[in-house]
Amino acid sequence: MDRYQPFPIDPSWQQNFQPMEFVQNNPELISGDHWQKPDRERMAIYRYQRLQQEIIRYDCAGALLFSPMNVRYATETIYAPITNMHSPTRSVFVPDQGSATLYDSAVDALDWLPDFIGECRQPPVTAYFIAGDSYADSSRRFAREIAHLIRFQGGSRRLAIDMAEPELILALNSEGMEIVNAEKIVERAAAIKSEDELRCITTSVSIAQAGLSQIRQHLQAGITEQALWAYLAYQNAINGDGWFEYSILVSGQRTNPWGRECSEKAIRAGELVGVDTGMIGPGGYGADISRTFYCQPGQPSTEQKRLYQIAIENLSFNLELIRAGMSFREFAKKSWPVPPEFWVRRYNSVAHGVGMGNEWPHIPFATDWEKTDEREGVFEENMVMAIESCIGREDGVECVKLEDMVVVKKGKCQLLSTFPFEDDLML
Repeated sequence: MDRYQPFPIDPSWQQNFQPMEFVQNNPELISGDHWQKPDRERMAIYRYQRLQQEIIRYDCAGALLFSPMNVRYATETIYAPITNMHSPTRSVFVPDQGSATLYDSAVDALDWLPDFIGECRQPPVTAYFIAGDSYADSSRRFAREIAHLIRFQGGSRRLAIDMAEPELILALNSEGMEIVNAEKIVERAAAIKSEDELRCITTSVSIAQAGLSQIRQHLQAGITEQALWAYLAYQNAINGDGWFEYSILVSGQRTNPWGRECSEKAIRAGELVGVDTGMIGPGGYGADISRTFYCQPGQPSTEQKRLYQIAIENLSFNLELIRAGMSFREFAKKSWPVPPEFWVRRYNSVAHGVGMGNEWPHIPFATDWEKTDEREGVFEENMVMAIESCIGREDGVECVKLEDMVVVKKGKCQLLSTFPFEDDLML
């Protein structure tokens, strides 16, 4: 198999991209020491209005949301999010117009409620952990309540719902509701970020980059992958905390194939170390950045440098390409052509959205699109995207993973992540 050779890359290429205005005007953000708070009420109203616009667009009477991220998007309230991912005790009904109804047994523990929450009710919890064998009765009672709210609204009987036990779905059907998937509604609403949301994302990125600095500083032979990853978690914790969608920090042969989570393996000198932050910061917004480091002492091998420089080429090409008005399909077709030797180990997307975690759109490689693929769409201004690069041979030892976050603009995109690349792997 022919070995692809990278094009010469100017080490300062990253400077060609204009960083977000927040970063320019607030260089202290990069240290991770400042949580730049948004206008919380303004941000909540913006998101609620976006959500209702999408509810109307899909001809629904309303949306019943259980997912903690979706409830937070709709209400800017959060409580025990990890527990609620598997045993939901909180939900919100968002009508196509007017005020929302929040179902929450812990409402007294919330520090703030937006004005568009018209009523707070005790939830008829349908999760088996809480309801036990009465879950079916709870489901029927909940379905009657929601049906009453929808009948009161008048109009459509279509109800969007994101996640629920089968008994609740069946009970809603028996009440005459037509159930549709709410994920499309929420994901489409969340795709276009307000200035307040961008401020939250910028802060999460700055905290993640402070964590990457700590990882780079403490990288030495003998430290375990888990111990090194803990510096990223610590930075998030001391700056307000959120959570992690995964804990990916791997070294040496564990980088290939990419995607394993960190282990108790001790890192060795001469190995590549890859990390994907996958972090949700204090404002509820993600920082999805990947970097690959070299563990000293020693000098990177010719192959390690080749992989790294090709990954840079991949990343820089696609960063230059993306812009508002371009269709997702066009971006996939025009994106950097992955050489055959790296095809099997390519990442699962060219790019994807970022907000309260990884979000729509997910852009697959052009050859992975089906002829009838319905993922058509267009990049719009103030979408936040993560641009992916993963370079490694199927028969190789290591992979290089790089990833940057950008805000889509009509011209050249604006960088959100500004963490520097490794000089010793580029020379």
